[in-house]
Amino acid sequence: MAIFIASTKSISRSSGQSAVASASYRAGCELEDKRYGKVHDYSKKHGVMSADIILPTALADAKATIGRSELWNKAENAEHRKDARVAREWLINLPYELDEQNRKELAHTFAQTLADKYGTIADCAIHQPTKKEVDRGADPRNFHAHIMFTTRTAELDTDNQIILTDKATIELSDTKRLTLGLKRVSHEIKEVRQIWEQIANEKLAEFNYELIDSRSYAEQGIDIEPQLKMGAVATKLEREKYEQELRKAEKAKAKGEHYEIDKTPATELGTINEIINERNELVWSVELTKNQKVNAAADKIIFESRANNEREQNEQRFEDIKYRLDISEYEIGVGNIRINTVKRRIDDSKQRVEFNKQRTQGEQRGDTWSLERISDIIKHVDDSKQRIEDSQQQLADRVGTIYTAAPSPFNDAARRERASKLDQQQRRADQDARKHSYRDERLHQYAERIKLFLASKLLTRNDINNRIRWESYETAEDYPDKYDKRQIEKLDNFAQLLGLQKSRDYRVGSRDIASHFTADFVKQNKPIFDLLTKPAAERERYKNVAKDFDDFKKHIDHKRTVFNASLIEKLGGKGGDVGKMTREIVSSFTYLAALDTYIADDNRVDEAKEVAKLHRADTINLTCIQFKHALFDVHKLPLDEREKHSDALRTSLTTFIEQYSSELTEDQNTTIQRGVSSFNHYQDIATTQSRGLSR
Repeated sequence: MAIFIASTKSISRSSGQSAVASASYRAGCELEDKRYGKVHDYSKKHGVMSADIILPTALADAKATIGRSELWNKAENAEHRKDARVAREWLINLPYELDEQNRKELAHTFAQTLADKYGTIADCAIHQPTKKEVDRGADPRNFHAHIMFTTRTAELDTDNQIILTDKATIELSDTKRLTLGLKRVSHEIKEVRQIWEQIANEKLAEFNYELIDSRSYAEQGIDIEPQLKMGAVATKLEREKYEQELRKAEKAKAKGEHYEIDKTPATELGTINEIINERNELVWSVELTKNQKVNAAADKIIFESRANNEREQNEQRFEDIKYRLDISEYEIGVGNIRINTVKRRIDDSKQRVEFNKQRTQGEQRGDTWSLERISDIIKHVDDSKQRIEDSQQQLADRVGTIYTAAPSPFNDAARRERASKLDQQQRRADQDARKHSYRDERLHQYAERIKLFLASKLLTRNDINNRIRWESYETAEDYPDKYDKRQIEKLDNFAQLLGLQKSRDYRVGSRDIASHFTADFVKQNKPIFDLLTKPAAERERYKNVAKDFDDFKKHIDHKRTVFNASLIEKLGGKGGDVGKMTREIVSSFTYLAALDTYIADDNRVDEAKEVAKLHRADTINLTCIQFKHALFDVHKLPLDEREKHSDALRTSLTTFIEQYSSELTEDQNTTIQRGVSSFNHYQDIATTQSRGLSR
């Protein structure tokens, strides 16, 4: 079976190493080291199967290229300290079961993954054991790859040339990494080892070979004793003795004689390691016997559960069909909503066209279409009626003054003069009245259209083209001009204050609501009208006001992350996605309690509390979804982890229902119930199988 080897080391000047020399040796080629003025020639080196430069995907997509000599000379020139790390090497063992092409593909996939992860350039050299090494006792299955990485990230300059910039995160000190919120380098190296395990196992699984394990023998529960480090001197003595024995065997063969090679170690260290190796082989023999028993039991379980699996598959197909039917019903409902929306828009299309025309004309005149402008227009229309009434009163006053101040009615000249003045004043009054009436009528029509537009926006706030469809995973970033959930809630409350009924006729409702929009009303409710007309700008202002909650959320998010990490050991392991969701569920109670405390704090800003309430609702909804998926997949965990995670989910679900059942919607209750049904289903299967094995 393949063995797991994924080790790393730094190539450092403090150890007398050079990146150019190291690359030359591993690639088996000739390179000039410009820093030291040397030429390193390893072109005659045997065992090098391939050597390739692997760029990060972003640079490869930009058609950037670089040669091996240029790359490692740049790596040397980028460092100025005499003890600088100039490269990092990963040594990986390639499974001998795979052919040459698949081994190369495997090594390149690993190199590409790390190159993309850290933004560095890789130099991947694949080696095989030479005949000379095999003759000395090397394992002929020892295919491996030396992958050198630059310690600095690679970017393109203005001339589209590759340059090396800042140190990659894996090269930073633990102190620096902690300030950036990163784990220690030891954790990073362990994660890279797990990456190699995953990549290699995916390839091995394709060909049905045994998988490798990145865990140490101790972590796997296997009592393997590590051998002692031989060192250069002891290794040389062992090789020399082995070569002497080979020469003796060849001489005996030439004489037609048989010579038994003496394989006893030449050094004390070799003797000790031979004893350790014999002991480890015995341990492996015991482990293999255990595995054979486990495999036999597994075969029995598989044989006896075939009928159950077939029934389970049928039930799963039924669930899939039911789910598709639910989706179809939802799509039909959405289609009906769209049809009704189109009908309403057809009825209102002429009105909107006219409004847009008036609005465009206003913009061409340099007018600013804003709430202040709307308020001024409405105010002007309201005042115009008063001006007309004042003009009529002034005319009546003038007429009264003329008659009051009139001399003798028998004076014809005075009578004609009074009549002439009266006619002139009447004509001027009529002219002013017509002028103001025409202008006010235009402004009145414009104001009415604006008010109808605002009323229609309020009435159609819940249409799928006006609000963000969070149930379809739309976001405010994708649709900035739509209303988000918080904004819809504010508009709903505003509509309720106006006595708006959802069942009312759309056109009648628009006119009824518009009648409330006087100048004073618009000014008094300016934030709502800002929201109606410019949801993106209102959302941005709201974010700035709610910064207090953002700071609080970062604090409780950090505490939740720390608490979740502490749960890993209690739950018996990470558990993959199921474990992550289980930890989120367990920590949701203290998280929601912290949000409740924030919302009840009188010293907090009201806008920030509104954000906290929305986040609390989202947290409850997310927890319901996590319950569903965790309960669906908990049966996939190993037995020891499965039991602990199942207990945690059951206990948490009971507490969650007790505390929040009154707040859950019908959809949320359905979501949880689907998870519970799946959980009970697999529990029944497990019980049935255990009973079958016990008979």
